[in-house]
Amino acid sequence: MHCVQTHKPQSTIAIYPQNGAEMEYALDFIAIAVAIISVLISIYTYHKSVLHDRTQSTLDAFNILQREAFDPLNKIPPSEIKDIAAHPIKRSDEYNTISGYIARIEHFCVGVNAKIYDQNIVYELAHGYMDAPKLRNRIEPMIDRKNTSADTDYYENIHKVLKWMDDKNNNKCESNSAN
Repeated sequence: MHCVQTHKPQSTIAIYPQNGAEMEYALDFIAIAVAIISVLISIYTYHKSVLHDRTQSTLDAFNILQREAFDPLNKIPPSEIKDIAAHPIKRSDEYNTISGYIARIEHFCVGVNAKIYDQNIVYELAHGYMDAPKLRNRIEPMIDRKNTSADTDYYENIHKVLKWMDDKNNNKCESNSAN
Protein backbone atom coordinates (compact mmCIF):
# COMPACT_ATOMS: atom_id res chain seq x y z
CA MET A 1 0.00 0.00 0.00
CA HIS A 2 1.18 3.37 -0.98
CA CYS A 3 0.59 6.23 1.28
CA VAL A 4 0.21 9.49 -0.53
CA GLN A 5 1.13 12.46 1.42
CA THR A 6 -0.59 15.64 0.56
CA HIS A 7 1.55 18.62 1.13
CA LYS A 8 0.22 22.11 1.10
CA PRO A 9 2.79 24.60 -0.11
CA GLN A 10 3.04 27.53 2.23
CA SER A 11 3.03 30.92 0.70
CA THR A 12 5.68 33.41 1.79
CA ILE A 13 3.09 36.20 1.77
CA ALA A 14 0.08 35.51 3.85
CA ILE A 15 -3.01 36.88 2.19
CA TYR A 16 -5.06 35.86 5.15
CA PRO A 17 -3.38 35.88 8.51
CA GLN A 18 -2.84 32.35 9.74
CA ASN A 19 -2.37 33.09 13.42
CA GLY A 20 -2.87 35.80 16.02
CA ALA A 21 0.59 37.36 15.62
CA GLU A 22 0.12 37.82 11.89
CA MET A 23 -3.28 39.38 12.56
CA GLU A 24 -1.71 41.86 14.99
CA TYR A 25 0.94 42.82 12.43
CA ALA A 26 -1.72 43.35 9.79
CA LEU A 27 -3.77 45.53 12.13
CA ASP A 28 -0.65 47.51 13.12
CA PHE A 29 0.17 48.08 9.45
CA ILE A 30 -3.38 49.23 8.71
CA ALA A 31 -3.34 51.57 11.73
CA ILE A 32 -0.03 53.11 10.61
CA ALA A 33 -1.31 53.54 7.05
CA VAL A 34 -4.51 55.23 8.30
CA ALA A 35 -2.46 57.51 10.58
CA ILE A 36 -0.16 58.54 7.72
CA ILE A 37 -3.11 59.22 5.44
CA SER A 38 -4.75 61.29 8.21
CA VAL A 39 -1.58 63.34 8.68
CA LEU A 40 -1.32 63.99 4.93
CA ILE A 41 -4.96 65.06 4.75
CA SER A 42 -4.43 67.35 7.75
CA ILE A 43 -1.36 68.95 6.15
CA TYR A 44 -3.22 69.47 2.87
CA THR A 45 -6.22 70.98 4.67
CA TYR A 46 -3.98 73.27 6.72
CA HIS A 47 -2.12 74.43 3.61
CA LYS A 48 -5.37 75.18 1.77
CA SER A 49 -6.66 77.05 4.83
CA VAL A 50 -3.50 79.18 5.01
CA LEU A 51 -3.78 80.02 1.30
CA HIS A 52 -7.44 80.92 1.69
CA ASP A 53 -6.74 83.11 4.73
CA ARG A 54 -3.90 84.86 2.89
CA THR A 55 -6.13 85.51 -0.11
CA GLN A 56 -8.93 86.78 2.10
CA SER A 57 -6.62 89.06 4.07
CA THR A 58 -5.26 90.44 0.79
CA LEU A 59 -8.78 91.18 -0.44
CA ASP A 60 -9.73 92.78 2.87
CA ALA A 61 -6.57 94.91 3.07
CA PHE A 62 -6.93 96.08 -0.52
CA ASN A 63 -10.59 96.94 0.06
CA ILE A 64 -9.60 99.11 3.04
CA LEU A 65 -6.78 100.68 1.02
CA GLN A 66 -9.23 101.47 -1.77
CA ARG A 67 -11.65 103.09 0.64
CA GLU A 68 -9.13 104.93 2.82
CA ALA A 69 -6.47 105.98 0.30
CA PHE A 70 -7.26 105.45 -3.37
CA ASP A 71 -10.81 106.83 -3.36
CA PRO A 72 -9.87 110.04 -1.50
CA LEU A 73 -6.79 110.53 -3.71
CA ASN A 74 -8.95 110.18 -6.82
CA LYS A 75 -10.99 113.18 -5.69
CA ILE A 76 -7.93 115.45 -5.71
CA PRO A 77 -6.68 116.58 -9.13
CA PRO A 78 -2.99 115.84 -9.77
CA SER A 79 -2.29 119.54 -10.34
CA GLU A 80 -3.60 120.33 -6.86
CA ILE A 81 -1.47 117.62 -5.28
CA LYS A 82 1.53 119.05 -7.12
CA ASP A 83 0.72 122.49 -5.67
CA ILE A 84 0.28 121.06 -2.16
CA ALA A 85 3.65 119.29 -2.44
CA ALA A 86 5.26 122.55 -3.58
CA HIS A 87 3.81 124.50 -0.64
CA PRO A 88 3.68 122.11 2.32
CA ILE A 89 3.75 124.82 4.98
CA LYS A 90 1.07 127.00 3.40
CA ARG A 91 -1.17 123.97 2.83
CA SER A 92 -0.10 121.87 5.82
CA ASP A 93 -3.51 120.28 6.56
CA GLU A 94 -3.86 119.04 2.99
CA TYR A 95 -0.20 118.03 2.91
CA ASN A 96 -0.65 115.93 6.06
CA THR A 97 -3.86 114.37 4.75
CA ILE A 98 -2.27 113.33 1.45
CA SER A 99 0.83 112.13 3.30
CA GLY A 100 -1.48 109.91 5.35
CA TYR A 101 -3.00 108.42 2.19
CA ILE A 102 0.44 107.68 0.80
CA ALA A 103 1.54 106.21 4.14
CA ARG A 104 -1.40 103.79 3.92
CA ILE A 105 -0.29 102.77 0.43
CA GLU A 106 3.29 102.31 1.72
CA HIS A 107 2.02 100.19 4.62
CA PHE A 108 0.11 97.97 2.20
CA CYS A 109 3.16 97.69 -0.05
CA VAL A 110 5.24 96.54 2.94
CA GLY A 111 2.81 93.62 3.27
CA VAL A 112 3.07 92.87 -0.44
CA ASN A 113 6.88 92.93 -0.41
CA ALA A 114 6.99 90.79 2.76
CA LYS A 115 4.67 88.31 1.01
CA ILE A 116 2.08 88.70 3.75
CA TYR A 117 -0.37 89.52 0.99
CA ASP A 118 -0.79 87.35 -2.09
CA GLN A 119 1.05 89.09 -4.93
CA ASN A 120 -1.06 87.48 -7.64
CA ILE A 121 -4.25 88.77 -6.02
CA VAL A 122 -2.69 92.23 -5.57
CA TYR A 123 -1.70 92.26 -9.22
CA GLU A 124 -5.19 91.29 -10.35
CA LEU A 125 -6.78 93.93 -8.12
CA ALA A 126 -4.33 96.76 -8.65
CA HIS A 127 -2.71 96.55 -12.06
CA GLY A 128 -4.06 99.17 -14.34
CA TYR A 129 -4.46 101.50 -11.37
CA MET A 130 -1.48 101.26 -9.03
CA ASP A 131 0.96 100.76 -11.86
CA ALA A 132 -0.72 103.22 -14.20
CA PRO A 133 0.37 106.83 -14.68
CA LYS A 134 -2.88 107.95 -13.04
CA LEU A 135 -1.77 107.03 -9.52
CA ARG A 136 1.89 107.81 -10.11
CA ASN A 137 1.07 111.31 -11.37
CA ARG A 138 -0.94 111.90 -8.21
CA ILE A 139 1.52 110.67 -5.62
CA GLU A 140 4.97 111.24 -7.15
CA PRO A 141 5.08 114.99 -6.34
CA MET A 142 4.47 114.19 -2.67
CA ILE A 143 6.93 111.29 -2.70
CA ASP A 144 9.57 113.45 -4.38
CA ARG A 145 9.00 116.18 -1.79
CA LYS A 146 9.42 113.71 1.09
CA ASN A 147 12.52 112.18 -0.47
CA THR A 148 14.27 115.56 -0.75
CA SER A 149 14.45 115.67 3.05
CA ALA A 150 15.52 112.03 3.51
CA ASP A 151 18.76 110.17 2.90
CA THR A 152 16.95 107.08 1.63
CA ASP A 153 13.88 106.39 -0.44
CA TYR A 154 11.11 107.30 1.99
CA TYR A 155 8.60 105.21 0.05
CA GLU A 156 10.85 102.37 -1.04
CA ASN A 157 8.11 99.75 -0.72
CA ILE A 158 5.77 101.63 -3.05
CA HIS A 159 8.55 101.87 -5.61
CA LYS A 160 9.35 98.14 -5.26
CA VAL A 161 5.72 97.18 -5.85
CA LEU A 162 5.41 99.54 -8.81
CA LYS A 163 8.63 98.16 -10.32
CA TRP A 164 7.43 94.59 -9.75
CA MET A 165 4.12 95.42 -11.44
CA ASP A 166 5.94 97.10 -14.35
CA ASP A 167 8.15 94.03 -14.77
CA LYS A 168 5.13 91.73 -14.65
CA ASN A 169 3.30 93.89 -17.22
CA ASN A 170 6.37 93.88 -19.48
CA ASN A 171 6.69 90.10 -19.21
CA LYS A 172 3.00 89.67 -20.08
CA CYS A 173 3.35 92.03 -23.04
CA GLU A 174 6.45 90.19 -24.28
CA SER A 175 4.75 86.79 -23.99
CA ASN A 176 1.63 88.10 -25.74
CA SER A 177 3.66 89.57 -28.62
CA ALA A 178 5.58 86.30 -28.97
CA ASN A 179 2.34 84.38 -29.54
